[in-house]
Amino acid sequence: METHPKAKVCQSPALGKPAGGGRIRSGIAWEVYATRLYHFLRLALAGIFIYAGFMKLLEPRAFAHVIAQYDLVPEGLLPVVAIGLPGLELLAGLGLGFEVRGSCTTMVALLLLFLVVLSYAISQNLDIDCGCFTPSELDARQSLKVAWGRDLVMLGAMVFLVRRRRSRFPQNLWINQLKIILKGEGKK
Repeated sequence: METHPKAKVCQSPALGKPAGGGRIRSGIAWEVYATRLYHFLRLALAGIFIYAGFMKLLEPRAFAHVIAQYDLVPEGLLPVVAIGLPGLELLAGLGLGFEVRGSCTTMVALLLLFLVVLSYAISQNLDIDCGCFTPSELDARQSLKVAWGRDLVMLGAMVFLVRRRRSRFPQNLWINQLKIILKGEGKK
């Protein structure tokens, strides 16, 4: 039985023979799963950011009012932030959807910014709308805590995407490895 040089074969500890008929444990199953998870999370997060940015751009005055309630942005900059921040969210979401370089970094930075602002609002016991998606989310104060948790989960997903993007095999490499294993050929 020929195997890929880097493939691990399960050994029966008692007999020293391959267990399961020489079943190969090369991590190919993990690669397929992780790649599917990567694409699912990438598209889901892209969709969330596109939706959030688009909804805020539909009503920039309402979003400016929400930003003003945090009392963190000078009044003269509110219009710029009310259009610029959702625009950046929309572009980052589109960039992530199409795997544009820098979009992951932008989204991580935005999520960190959102977490800091939400943490500030929670610590100050502000009873305001978080401004995450629509101009009027229900249960304003409770929505801050929910939004904080949601952003933390999204940040975790982004960390997975960044790490996966940097560490994964090039797609053609794992596909070629899968073809070699399925054909039962060793690398020659």
